[in-house]
Parts: sequence; C-alpha cells; structure tokens
Amino acid sequence: MIIYLSFIAASVSFTVTETKIFKPMREWVKGKNSFLGELLSCGYCFSHWVAFILVAIYRPILFESWWLLDYFFTALIIAWLAAFQWVLMCWLMSHAEK
Repeated sequence: MIIYLSFIAASVSFTVTETKIFKPMREWVKGKNSFLGELLSCGYCFSHWVAFILVAIYRPILFESWWLLDYFFTALIIAWLAAFQWVLMCWLMSHAEK
C-alpha cells in the first residue's frame, strides 16, 4: 500500500507543480502569498503535504508505535519514495520535449 500511495503522491505533486494547466494557479497563488506559491512550485515540498493527506485518509500502519509518530514517519517515507518517482517523471518529460 505504501508504494501505491507514493505513486499517487508523486503523480499529484508532479501534476500540480510541473504541468502547464496548473501554471496560472501557481502564479496567482505566488502573487498572493510567496510561501504558498513556492510550496505549489516545489514538487518535493508539495509531495509531503500530499503524503500527509493520503496517510490521514488511508491510514496505513508501518510502525507499531504511538499513532501520531506512525502517521508522521509513514508520510515521510511515502514522500521520500514519491520524490524519486517525481524526479524520474521530470527527467522523462524533459527528454520527451526535445
């Protein structure tokens, strides 16, 4: 389940932070709030928030410890895995445009 959630996090973060369809939204948010604008422009940063939301919805359990610590570490692992996938998608897109 963690792998599936990392694919979802990578896909959502790539779509929001890199695609042309979301560019006007990113620029508008950046004009209103530079912090949130940077968040929407950074795939690695955005994937963390997506991972936290996915863990809250699906509640995968990786560690049998305090639930809040498990939630936090699980989201970090999903975001870490998603980062590799996000970089791969960016690389593929840069080569597809040539």
